Amino acid sequence: MSIRFVLDESSWAGASKANPVGVLTDAIERLLDRLEVARRRGERVAKYKEYYEADLGGGLQLFSLLFDSSCPVRLDRDLASQLYLALDRANDFDDSTLAEYDAVFDGDVRRAPGAAWAHASCREGHQVAVLPLPLGEMPVGRVSVTITDTKLGIFFVTRESHHVAFFRSIVRLENADEAKFASLARSAFPALGWADDIWRGLRDFSRPYIAVRDELVHCLGGLSDHGASCFCELRAAPGELGDVLSANVGAPISDENGRTKRHSPSQRDRTRWHRGREKVFWWHVKLRPNIDRIHFLYEPPSESSSGLREGRIVVGLFKDHCILPT
Repeated sequence: MSIRFVLDESSWAGASKANPVGVLTDAIERLLDRLEVARRRGERVAKYKEYYEADLGGGLQLFSLLFDSSCPVRLDRDLASQLYLALDRANDFDDSTLAEYDAVFDGDVRRAPGAAWAHASCREGHQVAVLPLPLGEMPVGRVSVTITDTKLGIFFVTRESHHVAFFRSIVRLENADEAKFASLARSAFPALGWADDIWRGLRDFSRPYIAVRDELVHCLGGLSDHGASCFCELRAAPGELGDVLSANVGAPISDENGRTKRHSPSQRDRTRWHRGREKVFWWHVKLRPNIDRIHFLYEPPSESSSGLREGRIVVGLFKDHCILPT
């Protein structure tokens, strides 16, 4: 995957005055969490070549916090080592084409090469989000950033909700075709699993892929965010499950009825390979009342290889409409 995140050196301003020191520790741990999530999902991160010279205030720079044992701001050595290793994995971006390093966000002017580089990338049509140190009054979420009179909305990512919202926004902002949609899915819908060859089905709807793309983002996002928790919480009340899923995902969802499940052609039509086993995907999201379906199943924690406490949803097939008994 191409670079999708850039570290923000300007967010370290005031770190030297963080009080108590636990506030700074918590902010660093949160930044490390985001970097680890990006690493696990194969999302590349970049940084300014002089990132280690980030100003902490009081005449201190980041390299002192990391490497100078006499630094007045004391950071746990293990945490400092973790931070250095995580930062060192990020490639330096090429700043030779940046015309301006000063950025205005939320009315605040900062020297922020990382944000400036993200702004330049977004302006050219490649979406890049900013990973700030979540300390103090740093803006987060989708933030208006202005550089040389050009205002753009750029994501400042400090938590999972920002993280997935950023990747879901890329689908529309970069006009993702089927191949790009497939490449973004792991990051945009991280709690979902996928059956083998699932992406071939993006052309199996009654409408062209581009016509259903926004609905796919909405419904897959809902399944990723809420699907497994709904199944986990309502195992003892299966009669309520369809309505609760529908409300949380924002689209009608149902299981197939007993007659359909006993119908061999219907069963074969909904069977796909997943992790070396054939599985039947009965549950489905209805993109339209009588057409266009996302079929899925629920893997409880004991069966799921994801390690997720609530289990996970596995998406099996996209289709205009599966076979039904006559």
